[in-house]
Order: sequence, then structure tokens, then C-alpha cells
Amino acid sequence: MSSNSSSTKDLLTVVGARPQFIKSAALTRALSQKGLTQWLVHTGQHADDHMSMDFLVELGVPAPDARISPAQSGRSERLSDMIRGVAEQIERVKPRAVLVYGDTDSTMAGALAAHHAGVTLVHVEAGLRSGDRAMPEEHNRIMTDQLSDLLCTTGPPATEQLRREGVAPERIIEVGDVMLDLALAARETAANLSVQGWPAGNAPVLVTTLHRPSTVDRPELLQGALDALGQWVEVTGGTVVFPIHPRTLKVMESHDMKLPPRLVNPGPLGYLEMQAALCKADVVLTDSGGLQKEAWYQGAPAVILRDTTEWRELIDIGASVLFDPAQLSSHDGRSSLVNHLCNAPSAPPVEGSGLFGEGRAATSLLNGLLQRI
Repeated sequence: MSSNSSSTKDLLTVVGARPQFIKSAALTRALSQKGLTQWLVHTGQHADDHMSMDFLVELGVPAPDARISPAQSGRSERLSDMIRGVAEQIERVKPRAVLVYGDTDSTMAGALAAHHAGVTLVHVEAGLRSGDRAMPEEHNRIMTDQLSDLLCTTGPPATEQLRREGVAPERIIEVGDVMLDLALAARETAANLSVQGWPAGNAPVLVTTLHRPSTVDRPELLQGALDALGQWVEVTGGTVVFPIHPRTLKVMESHDMKLPPRLVNPGPLGYLEMQAALCKADVVLTDSGGLQKEAWYQGAPAVILRDTTEWRELIDIGASVLFDPAQLSSHDGRSSLVNHLCNAPSAPPVEGSGLFGEGRAATSLLNGLLQRI
């Protein structure tokens, strides 16, 4: 789409969940170098600022220019409010392009609002597929890719996926992962940063995050995960650092679940503190899409508590392994998870891997964008 002479900003960027705030921080740092202006819209998907704006403050990025306050009573109501709110901001700002990240409901809201307004839509992290149609994220990423004018991929697998789906090559640019840009920039600081709740001594430490509904909304699987973590502590003599997601905590409290000994909840961790935890961790257990990458970026091996992943590259290079959470309902399954954690592979170095842009994704993205808006 040609540039709009009445535009007041080059980009209207839509964010609403933790990974998107982190990605926007990486890109925002590069924007001024390219002479581009941005209007940042916070959809309010994560109403808790520990999951959103605190990341921007910590990383020295200006606060959002606009914030939507959607209904939190249900997904449909929340999505409807976010679409309406983003549409109002597009009408106000008249951007040359709308940029969305990833696969959340905020991504989908931004994509639909931009499409309906006839504004160029840029999707960062296009072409990722887990193959699990039960995941709302899979629906969001597929639909957003279909609506997007410019699809920015993290590497060859995502690019090839889009080509198989019939996306015209001129709509695709391969840029890498902007989260890697930020992780590499933060590595030295993170390595020397203390982490709240971190144990003294040299015993092993496992860092875990659990929040995916398919696991934590099933009490028997969540309890199975807690039991397995308790077994890992008994076997290794180590400690589990477990910043508990609000969704997970709600399920635990409603079913009177208790943390086993030496499972420590430090409360919400900021971006740099989480990177520090990953730098120091002996092993990571997560069901997060973003954290499985961040673990590798900071040198920690990971067990991914899912039966599929959109980041197949991590499995292929041996940086992480999958573990089907359905196994947690049995004693043998919990023991198997402990074995996986005790024998997690050593993470290969990021440098020289040829993956995810190796720290140059934001620059590549903006160079591609400047050629198209």
C-alpha cells in the first residue's frame, strides 16, 4: 500500500501480552535510527502491569500512547472491545502501517482492525505453526497471516510454511527474532544480576513457568507437575524457582494445592530478572512459547511441557525436548518428567547457529518495512 500523506505516524503497533512488550522494546530501540515514528497501543489483554508496562519501564521504552480497557468477562467480549479500541486508534492516528506481534488475541484484534480499515498490516513472527488446532494461538497466527500484507518470519521453516500455504514471495521477508536481539543485549547485565528468591549455595536450580490453559486448567495435570517438581528436588537436592502466573495461582488456590518443599515463588519477575534466572538455571521447565526460546538464548537447556511446538528449530538442534503433559496424570509419567529434567541436553551456543537473525532481526525488519511503506 502506498504511503498515506495524512498519516501522523509511520507505525501503529499493537501489544497486550508479556512477549509483545518485550518484542516492542527491541524494535522501538531501532525505530529512531531509521527515522520512523510509532504510536504504541496497549490492548489491556494483560491488565496486570507486572505482565505488561513494567517491562517497558524496565527496558527504558516510553509508555504506550494509548491504552484500551476491554471487558475481562470472557474471550469474545474482550476480543470485541480490543478490535473496537484498536480501530478507534487507527482512525485517530491514520498510520501508514499497523504492526502486530505473535499470536495472542491482541494480535488478532490488531489484524482485524487494520484489515477493516484498509491499512497495511505487518505481522512479526509470521508462518509459525504448532499443528495443534486446539490452541487459540494457532487460530490467531493462521488468521493473521491470511490478512497480512507483509509477513516477517523468524527463519526458513516459517518462510517455507507460508509458501506452502500459497503466500506470494513478495509479501514475505525473513528477518529473525527480535526477542533474540534484546536477549543478547541484556546478557551481560543479566549474568551479574541477583534474582529474588534465588537459593544460596551450589545445589542445582530449576526455573519453571506454567500458564497454558491445557495444563493448568486441568487440576490433575497441574498437581502432577507440582509432584514431579517435588520429586526432582528430592532426587537432586536442588531448588525450584517458580514465579507463579496469576492464572496458575488461581487454580492452585481453588483446589487447595500446596507447593512442595524447596519450590520457591519469588512473585512476578521483570524481564532482566527473568533473563538472569535463565542465565543461572541448570534446567528450565516451561509451557511458554517465548520462554523456551529465551532459555536457549541464555544458555539453559529446557524441557517444554507440551506435545507440539512452533519452534521446531530448538528441538532439531537439541536445545530443548518436548514432554507431553498428559503423562502427568500417572506416577510413571511424573517419574519420566523427572528423568527428562535430570538428563536435559546441553544447550548449544546461539552464536554461529545461523538461527533467528543472531541479533540483527530488528534492523532487518525495519529495512524491509522501509521498502514497502
